[in-house]
Amino acid sequence: MRKKLLAHALASFGLMAAWGAAQASTSTPVTIKLEPYLGSALALRAEVHGHQGLFLFDTGGGVTIISPDFAKAVGCTPWGRISGFRMTGERLDFQRCDNLTFDVAGVSMKAPEAGVFDIMNLVPKDAPRLDGSLGLDLFAGRAITFDASGRTLTIESAESLKARMRHAREVPIRLVRDAEGVALTVDVGVPTPKGMAWMELDSGNAGGAYIVAKYLAPMFRLDPGKSSPQPVRFEVAGGIPVEGKALALDLIKDGNLGAPFFKQWVLTVDLASGRAWLSHGAQGSAP
Repeated sequence: MRKKLLAHALASFGLMAAWGAAQASTSTPVTIKLEPYLGSALALRAEVHGHQGLFLFDTGGGVTIISPDFAKAVGCTPWGRISGFRMTGERLDFQRCDNLTFDVAGVSMKAPEAGVFDIMNLVPKDAPRLDGSLGLDLFAGRAITFDASGRTLTIESAESLKARMRHAREVPIRLVRDAEGVALTVDVGVPTPKGMAWMELDSGNAGGAYIVAKYLAPMFRLDPGKSSPQPVRFEVAGGIPVEGKALALDLIKDGNLGAPFFKQWVLTVDLASGRAWLSHGAQGSAP
């Protein structure tokens, strides 16, 4: 009897999860124009409680954050704590604002927990003012396409997602939920002679080099003792070529694929099902 009740509960949960994912999709795709910010980084405009802000779009950020000034403007008194780690192992602690609704291009999306942190502490002092950054946690349950070379972010409908799938290569990914499940990032599989490595897809990494953990450097023919960029060539699972310069750094994860990767590849990720596809951007040719 208990087994039957458990099975029924799990089945009901599955239906509810599917229903939630369906509710998160839009009836038609919505394309958001992104703005250049500090070279290869990209930003977008969003409104919270009637207040407009400029936010970095950061697939590697994990948690959507707002500045203390913006929190005050939208009427939030920060409380509690969110704790996380940068890829180099540096710990970050910040307070939070709960259940903030961001309106982006007419689409309303809720951040269950937004961090309160001044992102300007992480950029050059003369950089244009940012009110925070938007991470994949804000798009949880939705399918999105990020085209860095075209400077667009598309929230897909069920039909537009199917169209994307027909013209792209599927790649293995992991949805990573750090910070006690608050954060959401995507790691893509990278085959090595020893097994599958998992590298973060990070639009917020606007540098000109790929990043590989020192403990994996020899598998990528990199010198772990060298601090300057080194030539590298490898493939993401699914036959996606990666070539350029790489830094071997002391990391708490296998690696990071940032701006150089997104200049060549358009990422479509279904954050409900945990599937992803890559297609060539404007600077590449058809797969």
